Amino acid sequence: MSNSEFEYIICDKINGKLFITLNRPHKLNALNYSMLMEVVHTLIKVKRDKSVRAIIIQGSGNDFCSGDDLETMGPKGLRFKPLKDGSQLPHQKVIRLLREIEKPVIALIQGYCFGAGFELALGCDFRIASDTLEIGDHRAKRGICVLCGASWLLPRIVGYGRALDIILTGRHLDAKEAYQIGLITRYYTSKEFEQKAIEYIDQIARMPTKCLGYNKAMINYSIRNELFPSLKNEFKLYCKNFATKDFREGVKSFLERREPKFIGK
Repeated sequence: MSNSEFEYIICDKINGKLFITLNRPHKLNALNYSMLMEVVHTLIKVKRDKSVRAIIIQGSGNDFCSGDDLETMGPKGLRFKPLKDGSQLPHQKVIRLLREIEKPVIALIQGYCFGAGFELALGCDFRIASDTLEIGDHRAKRGICVLCGASWLLPRIVGYGRALDIILTGRHLDAKEAYQIGLITRYYTSKEFEQKAIEYIDQIARMPTKCLGYNKAMINYSIRNELFPSLKNEFKLYCKNFATKDFREGVKSFLERREPKFIGK
């Protein structure tokens, strides 16, 4: 995966962690069609890359993402050709991939996180924030509906009532309120954000990420299924995990009374 392939994102693979940086800081990292397709192609590749144990999505500069670039993504968005998997917009394909990839996905969010950028963050498993964060979806104030997952994801993260409050009023939340309602996972001061975020990422990446991927798949399945089929699915994935090297290392290290050394396989 070479950055020469991309115009609007930067990819850095560091010790089993893939950093995807939205790289339009002069536009507050606003999304355009080409940027989204670059993210799609990257996620498709990383889905098959066994050497990547965690995925991190962040914005260049001081903001995560201000949403769609309405100069290029406004009414023209209705003329996009559906993708081969049936996704009506590239946004939808990105969200589907983030939920389907059996690896932990972490959003590092600071500054503006609005609209489609807000939905992008919702699609991630963890949202680690700076206290500079201003997050929400003000599109309703301009007569624009949500379009790439907020109606499904947000109620499952913060609850039905809070989701209605955020989406229908179009108001913004600061990091403190977002943390209090469970919208973000952690938040830190701007001075310590980079260091603390890396520490959190390293903590996740050192874990048995194959096991984490199976757990993620179980939770995703259970959200749309009843208890009994969810139990059957849990057992199926438990058996798959039972065959992993990390499972054996976990048991072995427990019996030997030492810290485990997982490899994500």
